[in-house]
Amino acid sequence: MDGAPVGVDRVDQGDRLVTLITVTPQGGSDGRLMIADPLPAGFEIDNPNLIRGGDIRALDWLELTEDTETTEFRQDRFLAAVNWQSSAPIRLAYIVRAVTPGDFHHPAASVEDMYRPEYRATGATGRVVIE
Repeated sequence: MDGAPVGVDRVDQGDRLVTLITVTPQGGSDGRLMIADPLPAGFEIDNPNLIRGGDIRALDWLELTEDTETTEFRQDRFLAAVNWQSSAPIRLAYIVRAVTPGDFHHPAASVEDMYRPEYRATGATGRVVIE
C-alpha cells in the first residue's frame, strides 16, 4: 500500500495490495480499449464505492490515467473502458485483499480494441499462494 513492489507468489491472508496495470500502446493509434484483469481465486477487490480504505485517490504515489470512460469492480475481475489517443502508457490501479488461503492460478490481464478485436494483448500468468 506504500508503493514498494511486492512479490505476489506468496502473501498472507488479510494482506491488502495495490494492483497496478500498465498498458503500453504500439504506436500512436487511437482506440476504444477494454482492459480486463481477472483476479486469482482467494482475492477480493476492495470496492472504492463502499469503503474509504479502497479509494485509490488516497494513494498519492500513484500516477494514474484519469481518462477512463468507466471502471467496474466485479467479484472476479476489474474492468476499465478507455478512449485512448496517445502513445503514452495507460496506468490503472485498484486495491485487492487476500481473503482465502490456498494455492491459486493467477490469470493474465488483457486489453483489446472494442471495435477492432484483432488489436489485442495479454499479460503473463502465474501462481499465488495465500497463507
